[in-house]
Amino acid sequence: MLDAHGVELAYDVVAPAAPAPSAPLVVCLPGMGDVRSAYRLLAPLLAARGLRVAMLDLPGHGDSGIPDAPAGQRLIAEAAVALVERLGGPAIAVGHSFTPDSALLATQLAPRAVLGAVAIGPWATAPTQPPFMRALMRLVTRTPWLWSLVYRSLHAAPPADLAEHRRRIVATLRRPRGTEVLQAMGTGATKDAIGARASQVAPVVVVMGERDPDFRDPRAEAQAYAAAVAGADVEVRMVADAGHYPHAERPAETADAVLALARRLGWSVDA
Repeated sequence: MLDAHGVELAYDVVAPAAPAPSAPLVVCLPGMGDVRSAYRLLAPLLAARGLRVAMLDLPGHGDSGIPDAPAGQRLIAEAAVALVERLGGPAIAVGHSFTPDSALLATQLAPRAVLGAVAIGPWATAPTQPPFMRALMRLVTRTPWLWSLVYRSLHAAPPADLAEHRRRIVATLRRPRGTEVLQAMGTGATKDAIGARASQVAPVVVVMGERDPDFRDPRAEAQAYAAAVAGADVEVRMVADAGHYPHAERPAETADAVLALARRLGWSVDA
């Protein structure tokens, strides 16, 4: 467990078969309404190449504590940095959907320790929703089984263990106050690190599923996010036959993107 502003956050570490204390670290931040096992298929692939992988439950998610006030992207970034400080860097921060801006901000809060970021399925735009859709989102984010159905629908190539993963998500959302943070995220009110895009200097890889149903044009969304990170060296990688969760649907291709960034940082990951 990691203390973040008085909230205990749960995390797991997947280490190489012959772990070295100085091995580079990858900190994985799930998206909204997800739990740290979202990276269950990606982590072993990265560990097999000599990287330590830490998977963190967001505040109010999974086995983490529920904060008194909904946690935003900035607090998540600060938690990522605290985890790097505990485990030792250098590190790459990986964020998905709601948390790519947190990953970017982590590189800015600790530029000597967090050297690059991976943005998976990032939102470059903030589309205006009609009242009906806003009401539907409120219903979905406070109803665990409805959120589970939406979660399933965002996969183009569901992994074999998706049903088990969804049950884990539903179980944690059914805790007392278990949907509070998810509901706040659904309104967009806790997106408080969007400004990190304009200040980004460390290198970034944008990973987007070619069949991501969250976006009318996934490639255009990925390119728009990359354009917003204009001050950094940015690479866009599209993942074929993947929806909104390429790290679970196509973990090998997602691992390749993380490893490509690791090589750009000079890390030895080709063994």
